[in-house]
Amino acid sequence: MDERHHDQIAKWERRWIAASGLMSLVFVILIAYNLATEGGHIAQVAARGTPETLLSREIFAEPGLRITGPGQAQVSIVAQAFNFVPERIRIPVDTEVTFYLTSRDVIHGWQVVNTNLNVEVIPGEISVLRYTFTRPGTYLTVCNQYCGIGHQNMLGEIEVVSASDFARVDDDDAMVADVVDGAQLYAANCASCHGPAGAGIAGAFPPLAGHAAELAEQSRPYLIDSLLYGLQGQIVVRGTTYNGVMPAWGQLSDDEIAAVLDHIVELGGPSVEPFEADEVAAERGKGWSPSDVLEFRRQVIGQ
Repeated sequence: MDERHHDQIAKWERRWIAASGLMSLVFVILIAYNLATEGGHIAQVAARGTPETLLSREIFAEPGLRITGPGQAQVSIVAQAFNFVPERIRIPVDTEVTFYLTSRDVIHGWQVVNTNLNVEVIPGEISVLRYTFTRPGTYLTVCNQYCGIGHQNMLGEIEVVSASDFARVDDDDAMVADVVDGAQLYAANCASCHGPAGAGIAGAFPPLAGHAAELAEQSRPYLIDSLLYGLQGQIVVRGTTYNGVMPAWGQLSDDEIAAVLDHIVELGGPSVEPFEADEVAAERGKGWSPSDVLEFRRQVIGQ
């Protein structure tokens, strides 16, 4: 091979080396730019522990939005089968929001459609990230990690409104805050598993229509405890065996749990004396696990 061919080869090698170096530099610049502008949107692990320990923290005692200062807010969200708590969040536009997310039971996903918010929510971890919604509108939130038979119903939404609308709607909410709608709470928290009319799903989730009223006649404390602490293990309802997990709903207030119980016992069952918030309050503080509730069921119900 003559000298001319060596020069040609060397020239093209230098060109490819220069192109490779330029591409590497572009990639580094893009990574640096994304870290600078989007780094706050990447979830960080703020704490680890058992789900029970993390959920006992003040920030998850009443999940939802808290305004922490001018243009600043924090939102705590608990993922559980098969919904987010809370399912709906209203946020003022142009507010920097710090999100705190954790799971009560299994791994879930939390994705906000049409944004770059996409977090794997893991039991035993608190994920933290920041985001500012600059445009008003309603943003759908979905679980994008398969978490069980009701996974497709695990949806929520974030409503971003102007500051004036946020203040006005907040005032409207304050005027009706003492009205507790058991049917609405049931639809938001229970219907995805037990069905809108309480018919359940054969072999997966037991029926409530009629059965809840029967349970209330046998043991009102058991019904309350099953909502406060959840239920896990094998049970038999009307001859059918079920073996699953019901999440705890202890984040609901005493009035809300009483209202939900009033609604479910009215689903095709005989008339039952309404539940009172005082009854619920008397059952709080036991620190029971879902397995403890199962054992209590076997004592008072039998199966």
